[in-house]
Amino acid sequence: MAGESAREEARRAREKAERLARRAEMFEKGAEGEIATAAVLATLPPGWTAIHDARWPTRRFANIDHILVGPGGIFVIDSKNWSGRISLEGGHLRQNGRSREKAVADCADAALAVAELAGPHADKVFPVLCFLTDEPLAGWCRDVMVCSTATLSQMLLTRPSVLDPGASTDAWFRLDAQLRAATDPVFVGSRRGSSAGRNMHSPTRSSGRSARSRRAAARRKKALRQFVMSLVLLAGFVAYGPQISTAVGGMLAEQLTKDLTPPSACDENSADGSTRAAAGQDQQSGKAGKSKPSRSQKEPASQPAPGEVEPTETGGAAPDC
Repeated sequence: MAGESAREEARRAREKAERLARRAEMFEKGAEGEIATAAVLATLPPGWTAIHDARWPTRRFANIDHILVGPGGIFVIDSKNWSGRISLEGGHLRQNGRSREKAVADCADAALAVAELAGPHADKVFPVLCFLTDEPLAGWCRDVMVCSTATLSQMLLTRPSVLDPGASTDAWFRLDAQLRAATDPVFVGSRRGSSAGRNMHSPTRSSGRSARSRRAAARRKKALRQFVMSLVLLAGFVAYGPQISTAVGGMLAEQLTKDLTPPSACDENSADGSTRAAAGQDQQSGKAGKSKPSRSQKEPASQPAPGEVEPTETGGAAPDC
């Protein structure tokens, strides 16, 4: 049919456009919730500092909406702009009666990621789910604080104080030096009475990232060198291992054979004869200087007759060595 392929292509394009429109609407609603939450945090008294729209430390394409540091601790806040009825029933979060445990788990994971950067203040990090609604929502879903924009400020200010001013400042600088913005390196804060909390670029953030990058590159190079050396050693062992083992085994066997073989009678007689000959030479050299040799000494010793065996000192025949 004429135009069928073009009509099919148009249908797919409309479906894709509808999906993109729904996705854009979802992000727009999320942005409205984050703006409303940031407006509430801006009303907090001095001593509270907020970092907005930070990159999730352990996830590449995720962000953390708000990180609030103050006397009550470090609060990792996830803003939600859901439709329908939001309720807490038996410690479970529900939207229009349906369980939404995944949102609770994601908020807890974000708090854990921030706690890894908080150093000694890691146990003062608390996850918070904040919904854009005027209804007075307040409660806990396990370790996650659940509230609305209408109750957020009250729940934060009524928390017990766990950070003194010095610890609060230290925690803020630790997080500010390690977190990066989801869109750009600009820090957005709400510290009252201080220029450190007003739209400024953190000089320690880039330097901290570059130092971490250098350390990571050095670790990768070291691991690569160790891997190459291991391959070289393995190849050498495979190529020359049998020859080395054979040579070392032969040397050990030869040495053991020499150590375990008993000396023969010929070796002992040779050693004794050498000792007696040396002693006789010493005696003759000593007598030569005192007197002349006698006639009997000058006469050669009688030679044994052919076929006779020369007697030894012990009277027996000399062994045939």
